[in-house]
Amino acid sequence: MLFTATGRSKAWLCSLLILAGLSGSAAQTVLPLPLASSDPGTTASESVPPKPVALEADVPVAAPAPESAAGAPADLPAPDAAAAPPAEAPPAEASPADADLLDVTPVLGTKQRSGPPGDPGSWNLVFDENFDVLNKKVWTPYWFNDCSPKSMMNNVKTCSKNIRVANGEAVLQLSDAESGALLSTNPKDGVRGHVGFTFTSGYAEARIAFPGNCRTGIPNWPAWWTVGQKFPHTGEIDIAEGLAGEVWSVYHSAAWSKSQKLSACRAGTYHTYGVHRKDGANDVYYDGRLVHSYVTSDGNSPHYLLLNVGAAAGLQAFGEASSVKVDYVRVWQ
Repeated sequence: MLFTATGRSKAWLCSLLILAGLSGSAAQTVLPLPLASSDPGTTASESVPPKPVALEADVPVAAPAPESAAGAPADLPAPDAAAAPPAEAPPAEASPADADLLDVTPVLGTKQRSGPPGDPGSWNLVFDENFDVLNKKVWTPYWFNDCSPKSMMNNVKTCSKNIRVANGEAVLQLSDAESGALLSTNPKDGVRGHVGFTFTSGYAEARIAFPGNCRTGIPNWPAWWTVGQKFPHTGEIDIAEGLAGEVWSVYHSAAWSKSQKLSACRAGTYHTYGVHRKDGANDVYYDGRLVHSYVTSDGNSPHYLLLNVGAAAGLQAFGEASSVKVDYVRVWQ
């Protein structure tokens, strides 16, 4: 948070710094940095749970590139440059159907004893989406423009026709190698009637069934993630991202990237994927188990929610075989 200090407050602050013996400055470098040297590590404060059980991904690896930035993992094609969140929203295509938007919103604000696994405190449920219908006040079913070259994300156009929502489930598909799907709560996408949703801290969780199976892995490029308006400075949290057949937890910012591959098979069946955004650190949970902890540099800027499926090199699937199924999305604070 930025603030302007008066002469008296500056003197008071300097006195504190002298007493504390603090000096120096922090410098930021440009993304990406090698994990082995750029990862500042997890803080040892009491607010950060112990390091997760050692997994295959504990071996340092090159961080996969963010959905919202140019570039991609070495074995994947680079996303279209239009994938980067623009500083100003481009003109959006309005639809007459937007005038018939539902007045329902999943933002609740009810007290529930839930939230991050292992934290027994009382949490406030502020977002609860069960996908009985597609609420367009909250979700936009494409990236800024519907199924046009301006809607590119992860190498495909994002098309509302590739999303269906019914009976408590959202299904996102690739119809072909050039047409995928995306749901976004970005409040600044310029779509008429869209309010969206953002959060700065708390616990966000989704119950998702990625396509594929344990033998072949996860096809395409599906992801459940959050991002700020001014990437990379406001950060990107890839809570669960299908890359080269595996599920990854990835963090991107202007200062560094952090990634971890989770080798257990999670294709073809429902699992929960969540992130606890804290002050300067994130904890990632899969099926209620802590799998990834890291420090952050985004200042807990407001993040909106995204679910999408794109195209990548390697295993591909289309139609029903490409389905990313979402049971719910919830946020507690």
